[in-house]
Amino acid sequence: MHYHRVQGRIVTTAGIARREGKLFLARRSSGGSEHGKWEFPGGKCDAHETLQGCLAREFVEEFEIDVRVGEEIGRVAFEHEGEPFVLVGIGIELQEDPEVLREHSEWGWYTADEAVTLDLTDSDRALLAMVPRSPP
Repeated sequence: MHYHRVQGRIVTTAGIARREGKLFLARRSSGGSEHGKWEFPGGKCDAHETLQGCLAREFVEEFEIDVRVGEEIGRVAFEHEGEPFVLVGIGIELQEDPEVLREHSEWGWYTADEAVTLDLTDSDRALLAMVPRSPP
């Protein structure tokens, strides 16, 4: 699989959805990388895929829901298993709450204060710090 790269880093996206002062987060299923950790859902961008297209595709694949993709919120560079990545946080609007969980064991809406108490992946914890506390 060939992934989109920026300055040698594999590009991954994270959808940051807000509703009534809360953020949408999902817990990764067991068995995968970072299993049991909470995250802003998203995933790796395929080569020549736009950030927006990648994020929309990931939500269909993981939750079978459509999202409205907005503006970039922030970027976090990190390494995972020796591979360089950049996580791009992008604002999204969920058209509905998920009923299907293909990559996650649970999901929920959390205030920023609640989110910091969750067992977030390191990159998503860094991204959370970039999310404005009040809605845009």
